[in-house]
Amino acid sequence: MKSFFRSFSESARSLTQLRTLTTTGLLLALGIVLRYVAIDVTADLRISFAFIATAAIGMLYGPVVCGASAVILDFLGYIITNKSPRFYSPQLALVILLSGIVYGCLLYKCDFKNDRIKSFVKIIAANLIIAVVCNILLNTYFLYTLYVNKNFSFLSASALKGFGAYMLPRAVKNVIEFPIRVVILGLVLPAIKLAYDKVRGQYGKAVQ
Repeated sequence: MKSFFRSFSESARSLTQLRTLTTTGLLLALGIVLRYVAIDVTADLRISFAFIATAAIGMLYGPVVCGASAVILDFLGYIITNKSPRFYSPQLALVILLSGIVYGCLLYKCDFKNDRIKSFVKIIAANLIIAVVCNILLNTYFLYTLYVNKNFSFLSASALKGFGAYMLPRAVKNVIEFPIRVVILGLVLPAIKLAYDKVRGQYGKAVQ
């Protein structure tokens, strides 16, 4: 438990370091580019690869930096690529924040060199939590209550049926996307960590 809270304090302190701000800025720029490399399934369903940048930030700088970065990336992406008249929702931003925190909590300081299995399990766990809790449950709930049925109630059988029908394609999309994310991060994150440690090693102590 102490290590859990320590990750938040260490992540928050890293925001005072120029290296953190510079690297995070570069990864945010990468995330913006990766948002364009996306597949639009429907108006509300979009398969994007910006998660690579978010996960990398979480791995390097922890939950506070990653949570804030995820919201910034989402907001900038909304401004740049928004194709609908929908306003930027604080509720959906909260889900994005939670996703970033999950990545930051589970991937922070992953040691792919000495403990690959544990690190890969963390990648699976992080993406599973984000897929089920953030994407399928919370995102679906907020989208449905904001734009489809503002009077939705869990006590109404007909409302639940409509909610379930709205959730189904989102669940299918996340089931398909889950193994893709796991494989991509399993390949990309170790490479990013190795490159980061090598560059930092030229100027100071490598990340532990």
